Amino acid sequence: MLDKIIENFNLEEKEAKVYLAALGLGKTRVSEIAKKAGLNRITTYEILKRLKQKGLANSAVYKDILVFQVIGPERFIEKMESRLALSKILLPQLMLFGNNKKSRPKIEFYDGTEGIKSIYEATLFCKEKIIYNVAHPENLLNTISEDFFNNYVKKRVKKKIRVRVLLTDVKLSEQYKKEGIKVMRETKVFNYEKYPISNEIMVYDNKIVLLSFRSKIGVIIEDVELAMSMKSIWNFIWNSLPN
Repeated sequence: MLDKIIENFNLEEKEAKVYLAALGLGKTRVSEIAKKAGLNRITTYEILKRLKQKGLANSAVYKDILVFQVIGPERFIEKMESRLALSKILLPQLMLFGNNKKSRPKIEFYDGTEGIKSIYEATLFCKEKIIYNVAHPENLLNTISEDFFNNYVKKRVKKKIRVRVLLTDVKLSEQYKKEGIKVMRETKVFNYEKYPISNEIMVYDNKIVLLSFRSKIGVIIEDVELAMSMKSIWNFIWNSLPN
């Protein structure tokens, strides 16, 4: 079984051991997982952190004790299928660059809540000091938490990075629109029933960010021409909407 997990789920040998041990134990402390996996506690803890970054494990503090729990095999497969589906969507555009190695875009995949948070943190290094965004605020906060988002906004404002955002017409959007100048945010709202965008798209510098809140995966595509095209599309939509 271990060999098959390593081969088919793209895990290293020790990662597979920790995953199987944690799967059998359910929500439990690191020492118990280490004992069952036959590894020391420090190694097991570092592996669990890697699994968490990949979206394959979650952690929580229960009665002052840090515990971990891995996702079930069905969620594991669902994540792989989501990444495959997204890759198929992107493939036609990426093939346009196949004959020119210098033009090939750089693509990075991120899994889980921590992965999406990492993507948000990466935008704080925006060189152009402006982010173009299409977002569903309620789905976003349900994924990364309100505390994390509020801290992110404070950091963004401190770095003087503006954001121009197209929001779905949900309750939170009105609040975000009112905050406006104070948080360096320009906002326009669009009809969610007519245009049901439940995830998020960000464009900044030469990067396009695609976030799926349901699957908890994110993709960063770095390419000059694709980013320019997405900015043009974004501005076209922005200018088509009333203030």
